[in-house]
Amino acid sequence: MTKRLLALLIAAGVLATPGAAVAAPPDPQGMEAVTELNDPGDMFSGKKDYSVRRGEVVLAPLGALNVDRKTIRGLVGGFRVAGDLRFTKRYSNCWYTVNGDEDIAWCAFSEIFPGNSGLTLTAPMVSAASNARASRVKGISFRWQSKRWADARGGLRNVVDYFKAPGARVVRGTQGTLHLRKRALPMADLRVAGSSVRVTLIDSPPATVSPSPAVSPAVTASPSPTAAPAGTADDAAAEPPTLPITGPRSVALGGTLLLTGLLAFAATRRRRA
Repeated sequence: MTKRLLALLIAAGVLATPGAAVAAPPDPQGMEAVTELNDPGDMFSGKKDYSVRRGEVVLAPLGALNVDRKTIRGLVGGFRVAGDLRFTKRYSNCWYTVNGDEDIAWCAFSEIFPGNSGLTLTAPMVSAASNARASRVKGISFRWQSKRWADARGGLRNVVDYFKAPGARVVRGTQGTLHLRKRALPMADLRVAGSSVRVTLIDSPPATVSPSPAVSPAVTASPSPTAAPAGTADDAAAEPPTLPITGPRSVALGGTLLLTGLLAFAATRRRRA
């Protein structure tokens, strides 16, 4: 076998170089990767963008459409995030690896996928780092393939090897199982198995709370203290101003003073008499 023929066979995927992932033919099943549109009734309205705060989960549905009439039995999904986006959980039906600044996950799903129907991934899969920066939050890339496509590459584990960086580890998750929902998203009519959603970081500064004013000790030497403005912290702590005494307590006090005066007046008259 000549070197030229060997190179052509490797390029065509018939043979593989030692240690290289096995190439495979195109996916025999027809799928389209879709997400929410700004206007669900208008395929030209553009894909919806998603916002997230630091430490929050990205609530972006990642949908797959079976554009064939025949049923797909089992499919796989590939997901990529970069920068300050992270995979929230490591699911047991997914393999995880890295390539440069990207975190990569490939997951296997056993769902039966009828023809001309849709399935959507809605589980909390990706979140923003607690110290995320706006310049390092971009989006989520995803693609769908049939299980037959993955099997033609030697299984999902070998698929992950194909996409990882040289020497990078491949780790299987252990935190429960990731599932798809029977939900069809609007068709973009592109007939491509890969897509992406844009994610932006809400980078507003935290709300500032004015510190409570220091409580001043009660002042008793002041001849006529001034009342603190209504609604301040001093209302409950400062000594209230001197005000006229009114109400039932003032009636009792007035009666006592009147009786004392009458008794003193009577005693004075007796002495004069």
